[in-house]
Amino acid sequence: MKNQKSTLTIIGIMFGIVFFSCEPEAVVTDVVVTTQTGEEEEFDYVNEGYLVASQSNSSAGNTIFVDYFETKPTGDLNLIDEGESLPRFIPEAIYKNFIYGRNREDATIMTRYAVDPETKRITETGSLQVNANVSVIKILDDQRGVFTIFDTQSLFVFNPMTMELIQEIPLTGAITYEVEGDPTAQENNYFHIIHRIQDDRIFLPLNTNISNTPQFYDAEDVVVEVVNLNTMSWESNTRFEQATQPITRGAENYIVDENGNVYITCQGQYTLDGQIGAFAAPRSRPQILKIPAGSTEFDADYSFNPVNVLGFSTIVSQFVTGAIYESNGIAYAAISAKEDLPRVNELLVKLAGGIITDNEFDELVNLVLNTPSSRWAKLDLNAQTVEVIADIPLTAGFAFPLSYKYDDKLYFQVINSDLGLNGYYEFNPQTNSSNNIFNISIGGLSVDFIKLQE
Repeated sequence: MKNQKSTLTIIGIMFGIVFFSCEPEAVVTDVVVTTQTGEEEEFDYVNEGYLVASQSNSSAGNTIFVDYFETKPTGDLNLIDEGESLPRFIPEAIYKNFIYGRNREDATIMTRYAVDPETKRITETGSLQVNANVSVIKILDDQRGVFTIFDTQSLFVFNPMTMELIQEIPLTGAITYEVEGDPTAQENNYFHIIHRIQDDRIFLPLNTNISNTPQFYDAEDVVVEVVNLNTMSWESNTRFEQATQPITRGAENYIVDENGNVYITCQGQYTLDGQIGAFAAPRSRPQILKIPAGSTEFDADYSFNPVNVLGFSTIVSQFVTGAIYESNGIAYAAISAKEDLPRVNELLVKLAGGIITDNEFDELVNLVLNTPSSRWAKLDLNAQTVEVIADIPLTAGFAFPLSYKYDDKLYFQVINSDLGLNGYYEFNPQTNSSNNIFNISIGGLSVDFIKLQE
């Protein structure tokens, strides 16, 4: 039997264990960024086609399978037989025909990848030695890219074509959190970079985490640092109370509309803080926040929870993941859209009474995390309305839904073992229609879908 702790405490511990695999790798805080340069090279890599990746998990570790397709892939894909296997492939930024991310062998190296025109395999085309784990990367244009490093309050600017460091911008006035008496116990990271092109400002939402607590976000508000790229300096910060975990858990697509309004998706706590159901504190549920055009401060009156709007305020744990912007104030995300299964409620009662067995406890974890319970939905950020995409079925809410925008189409990851879905849907916003373009039949969980462009 499980110990007779409160329902909320045990659920928090339960999720903490399940989430452990998502925690960052060990942090190296003695950061020294050095530039690796060589002779000027002429870029001659594949500049059209697609990359599809999957991830296979086993007791021996994770393996990534990646395959190249000259045309848009369709049908059932076998990535094990046809693709190449890599120990690591985490695309943080896609720009033209390049992919930027941590090195596949050494996470302390930021590497630029491309597809070799002869072998059609992933090849390294440049790198920066940072001596710490790269957190997130964004490419702004041919001359500027930016990245952050775990537990380091600086923004680094580099040239994405030459892979040379341009400047480190210290966040001199940044807000940090720390455990009293133990300043090393709490990490302060930036996992999301937002670029507002209208005034060339960078917005960095802070993610603060104490490693020995169940939740991934250990504060009761959201803080965003503002960097002015015109002056190459930290400018200010802004705070929104009663909101937590400002990440999308997908490809971290930033949302800035045509007018310059910035929208930040916050995940809440997934019940990790003991807040469950309709009576949970606002900070514990998902919400989208807004920094208005021309401003560097949050709009205190804007807080949009799409799950509540859709009518699912009473479910145990809410998700709003994979957010991506389309146009004219319209975004899309995978949001919770299904009532909890009767079996979940039955097991919660047993958990509360301290009579749940180990097998039932494991069953509860699996049902909450892996049951297809989210729908890809259209979000009107101005009207704060929600419309489910009718012809895309339920997807697993905790499967890190990935989303991409290529040309005039959107591509949504859908994982639903009940329906045999493990791949991507293509959505046409003009006709409001979609179709399942491919599934990974052999190779593990479908992950990245990348289009190479000139």
